Amino acid sequence: MTGRAYDRKIARFILGNMTIVPLVPFLVLLVVGAILFSGAMEKSIMARISQTARDHGMMVDSFLNERRADLALLASISSFEALSSPENLETAFGNLQASSGAFMDLGVFDEAGVHVAYTGPYRLEGIDYQEEFWFRKTMATGSWISDVFTGFRKTPHVVVAVRAQGAGRPWVLRATIDTDVFQAVTGEVRIGQTGEAFLLNDEGVYQSIRPSRGKLMEKDPDSDAYVMGDGWAGARVIACRDGVKRVFASVRLTEKPWRLVVVQDTREAFENRMRIYLVIFAVMVAGSGALLGVGYGLTTRIVSRIRRSDDAAVHLEEQLYRAARLAELGEMAAGFAHEINNPLQVMQSELAYMAETVRDVEEGTEEVGMIRESLDQMRLQIGRCSDITRSVLNFGRKSTTRDQAVVMGDFLADVAKMVRSRAEVSGVQFLTEVPENGSRVWGDPSRLQQVFLNLINNALDAVEARHGSCGGKVSVAVREEVDTVCVDVSDNGSGMDEETRSKIFSPFFTTKPPGSGTGLGLSVCFGIIEGMGGRIHVSSTVGEGSVFTISLPRHLEQ
Repeated sequence: MTGRAYDRKIARFILGNMTIVPLVPFLVLLVVGAILFSGAMEKSIMARISQTARDHGMMVDSFLNERRADLALLASISSFEALSSPENLETAFGNLQASSGAFMDLGVFDEAGVHVAYTGPYRLEGIDYQEEFWFRKTMATGSWISDVFTGFRKTPHVVVAVRAQGAGRPWVLRATIDTDVFQAVTGEVRIGQTGEAFLLNDEGVYQSIRPSRGKLMEKDPDSDAYVMGDGWAGARVIACRDGVKRVFASVRLTEKPWRLVVVQDTREAFENRMRIYLVIFAVMVAGSGALLGVGYGLTTRIVSRIRRSDDAAVHLEEQLYRAARLAELGEMAAGFAHEINNPLQVMQSELAYMAETVRDVEEGTEEVGMIRESLDQMRLQIGRCSDITRSVLNFGRKSTTRDQAVVMGDFLADVAKMVRSRAEVSGVQFLTEVPENGSRVWGDPSRLQQVFLNLINNALDAVEARHGSCGGKVSVAVREEVDTVCVDVSDNGSGMDEETRSKIFSPFFTTKPPGSGTGLGLSVCFGIIEGMGGRIHVSSTVGEGSVFTISLPRHLEQ
């Protein structure tokens, strides 16, 4: 995975955790709060409409009861004969209007239902009401408040009638409630723009004018939903036949088998709830945006710091890599110095011989040829010195990482040249076992060189510590598996116990005496091999030696 792709993956992970973790409970709280608030507000609205229906129902009941009491009082203090006089009846009506102002006419009826006397805007004297429903109910029950009906006057109206007793015979006093006054009482409730109150009888027929629609004595199309039984006085939401949803409450009157209904459009009733929803939605959007913005900003800063830390780690790894290479160079310096010293001694001997021979040389003699041979030998030995010193300089020189196909046979042969001289000087048998099929891996040759030089030098140190200058053995063997190329670096040194093996790849861990090692070599080797997609493993037995196995992916030519 490239650095940029890794940065994007880390950024997505951090941003997701920084936003989802606080955003989920934030949204849950908002949703739960909205649900609870909606439920509480709905209950409050329902309770308010229910209370309005109860209060207004009590007011209508009180109005009807007072009108019944007005007539009962007049009938109790007056006689049939007195009220049968038009003058006395008009006077009584005037007094009645002065006290209540709720009636529009007044009439007296004998026991046969004949309208004996009347004062009001209509001509109703002498009409026989014996078969009228209201008259029969009044005679049977003592008093009656009628439904809205047209009667002989052909106009919708409500009458209040009471039965009285005089001169041994019953008679009836009846008054018509002023329609405007009654409408003012029943339709007084206005809740907002769509709230209204009206009366329905048991058949769902309007007993008062409904302001928004419907006339007196018309059947309400939704009356089946409004009429909920005598004991019910709650509120609920219904879908009316005109397609509008309304919240309603109804209450049964006590003075008359009517039901007072209060309704309001749900859109207006729950208008505040919708506003709260909008506020909550705005808070949700703003809060989510703020969380995302803050999360993005913090994520950018964190990823930037991680990138700087990674760059610093890479730089530190390069420094450790170079330090380890320099440490290896120091350990190799003794062997190189001895190797360089041998050709220099030969050169010194040859130069001494030349010095003695030149004294007696004569032009054209055989000695001139010998001088030339000596010079050739000097050039050869100087070339060897140049090669050795060049290897040292190339190894210690800072280089850039350059991955390429590496032929392990040729590569390990070059490495062997660099350490074989040290092995010979130390009396260590150094063996290589490389197949001729040209096994290839993909990696940086300079870093692979670092790894194998470190392992081989460690092996040489181990066998020298145990065997001295005789009996030591170090071998490098290459073997192929299905998809990997394995290189075993083995020695017959002192070996390692289990505790040492568990720490061998830890930075700054070393078993060498103080001043003899940095403890970074194997740690760097481990990082290099892991970076190439390979593995490094050690098996060791105390007293028998160790085997370091490096497994690298096999590279196939394309």
